Amino acid sequence: MSILLLIYGGWYYLKNNDEIPVILALFNYSISISRFDLIQSGVIEYVRVNYAYNIFNLNDAKAIEAMNYILLGTFTLMLCYKVFASKYKSKFQLPKDNDAFLELFLVNNQKLIIVGFFVFLIINAALMGTASGPIALGRGYFNLFKFGLGGFNLLLALLLFSGSIEGQKKIIYMGCLALGIISSYSPHARFVFLSWAIGISFLVFKDMRPIKKMRYAIPFGIAVILFFSLQGAARESNIKALSWGENLDLAIDRTLSNEDQNMLDGFMMVLDVYPNYLDFQFGMEHVEILLRPIPRSLWPGKPLGGYANKLGLNDLESGTIGISQTLYGSFYGEGGLLGIVIFGLIYAKLLAWLLFLGDGYGSKLRFLIKGVIIASLIPLLRGGDLPGIYAFIGMSFWPVFIFLYRYNKFLKRSYVNTIIS
Repeated sequence: MSILLLIYGGWYYLKNNDEIPVILALFNYSISISRFDLIQSGVIEYVRVNYAYNIFNLNDAKAIEAMNYILLGTFTLMLCYKVFASKYKSKFQLPKDNDAFLELFLVNNQKLIIVGFFVFLIINAALMGTASGPIALGRGYFNLFKFGLGGFNLLLALLLFSGSIEGQKKIIYMGCLALGIISSYSPHARFVFLSWAIGISFLVFKDMRPIKKMRYAIPFGIAVILFFSLQGAARESNIKALSWGENLDLAIDRTLSNEDQNMLDGFMMVLDVYPNYLDFQFGMEHVEILLRPIPRSLWPGKPLGGYANKLGLNDLESGTIGISQTLYGSFYGEGGLLGIVIFGLIYAKLLAWLLFLGDGYGSKLRFLIKGVIIASLIPLLRGGDLPGIYAFIGMSFWPVFIFLYRYNKFLKRSYVNTIIS
């Protein structure tokens, strides 16, 4: 069945130039089938977590059960997305803008973007170390501030791709982007790298035909995966002391070992937790997305985030540990099998709607928006502390959201002025 979903995802991409279904199918195969095969062949073992006490029993039978749930979630999300995406595509919408409008707005706001970028770097440097603590407890939000580099890097890339900005300014903006990329490097915040790398790739590939895009996207995707794996290895090894070839071997070994794809194990843990130790949440984990930013100083009794903290498996003073359980694991925690189906439908609708809104722009901004959506989808699919993931998305792309807000106001003023004149 997983192979059939891969084939369908590939066919859908070639037909519609839409990467969503194939991403969902690839994710399912890599974290489920591929990891289980490696475990069965003895290459790797089920994950072991040093919790305060152990309530988990990871075995092959439970792995197969978890794989079936993940497959159900993938199938539901893909099928419902196809239905909603087809419905939205049948709707006619006039383009909100064109490249001329976007170019004019970029030229008028280029100084604001650059000044904002450097002010952000200064504030980020000042905030380093001022707040700490597990994000699942509602602390350490200042530590997420640095993720905004992803959004600023995307805006700097948008300036670079502007046809109205040339000469020395382009060189300066290229240097700013290089500074942003270097500043965003952190083995402990690898998804910052993904946030701008995926977004910029969609600005580069734009509306290439599917086959042509694949020629560039496949090697680019492999490079992104290897660098992501290398950043993970950097948390355990001194990669600066290794040669380029040794670093490449280290990244390849980590990728092939599926060390970063232990979400199957995380889902198995969820099966042990719900409903044996905790009742199904019935949507409360999604409600926590809104509650999480409330400071614990204002709400001392605010519920802890994550089942490991709720069950007292973590030592809250020394830090928290969690194994990502996939987005479908969060769905299961909300309501079991029915939770997977219901939330799969809701998320499919949301995905299709957001992409429809992005396609409403006639300028290259629609490619940037698609990149932001897919860059957000990757950590969501990986799962974990769901409110924390949404916090990451918001803190990564708030510069882009502000840009879109201001740009839409600009378009409305331009439209009104056109009508008046």
